[in-house]
Amino acid sequence: MWYHAAAPVNEATPSIFQPVPSGPPPGGQTAGRPEPLEPLPFPLEERQLTGRAHLCVVVPAYNEEAVLPQTSRALTSTLDSLGVDWSVLFINDGSRDKTARVLEQLHRSDPRFGYLLLSRNFGHQAALTAGLDHADGDVIVTMDADLQHPPEMLRSLLAAWRMGYDVVHTRKITTVGLSGWRRAITPIAYGFIQRVAGIRIIPQASDFRLMDAAALGALRGLPEVARLYRGLTSWVGFRQCVMPYVAAERAGGHSQYSLRQLLTLGARSLFDFSDVFLHAGLIVGSVGLILSGLYLTFVMGWVLFGRTTPPGWVSSITVTIVMSSILLFFEGILGVYTARIYREVRHRPTYIVGFARPGVRHGEGGS
Repeated sequence: MWYHAAAPVNEATPSIFQPVPSGPPPGGQTAGRPEPLEPLPFPLEERQLTGRAHLCVVVPAYNEEAVLPQTSRALTSTLDSLGVDWSVLFINDGSRDKTARVLEQLHRSDPRFGYLLLSRNFGHQAALTAGLDHADGDVIVTMDADLQHPPEMLRSLLAAWRMGYDVVHTRKITTVGLSGWRRAITPIAYGFIQRVAGIRIIPQASDFRLMDAAALGALRGLPEVARLYRGLTSWVGFRQCVMPYVAAERAGGHSQYSLRQLLTLGARSLFDFSDVFLHAGLIVGSVGLILSGLYLTFVMGWVLFGRTTPPGWVSSITVTIVMSSILLFFEGILGVYTARIYREVRHRPTYIVGFARPGVRHGEGGS
């Protein structure tokens, strides 16, 4: 990883911190109690802490300069009330706006706010990987910077951890301001993924979750270069539960997830955790072989019964075209798996850190 000296902030320039309404935007409410993901591998035991726990919040950010001041105030207000030592680690994923400048000012105003500047835009999952690799704490929470993940829900996540859960997922009941096409396609996509994936992908989940240090250690030890945490956090096991909530509307800016990115995320959920398409090729090929055998039997019977030219040259061409299309389709699937294998075996780093400003661990109020 690469580390460089911090670029100085021009103190003569006007402050970017403009008055912004404090607190989360409407709609970000916790709903319900923890829902255990059965079966639990071992019984729950309430955690007996000998001192104050250290909570580290990991927050990827891409072009979020408009919301970061409000996000930092909401996090400070909530975290100071939890009775824990805490720090926040922002990951600037190659933002094109003034996100890096805002993060430096946040750190100067409160050293508990640290940040990483990635050398370019690597994507949301890579930014999460960078944050989790550099996070230091007894318990780690990942969340987005736009306040759709309500900071006040940290109290409920921490309470579930103190009950004995090692991984606490969140599940969106609904999202305020979500577009119509997203509302329509999301349940269909999750339903399909649930049926074919080899691991439990929690419907309506996001990357807003809590992990105990032990679970995070297991996650860090996985060899994958391209990571999808919505599947990997379920795969590592431990005692897991789900907390439902209502996701708020974005506090500012606009969503960084395009339709293409959402489709890519869905495809990764399928290909990273399922080999059902490879088995489907065997099944479809077997059915095609049986149908071809039946057709060959028909042609041989036609010839044996004295007919010189069997009819059906049109159907013969049709069968050839259909079988060729099926072969090309499954060759494409093999190509996708081969490309993923190639990406893993070349083992390029998931991210590169251009500059790191770690947060300083303090108790309530900072220093």
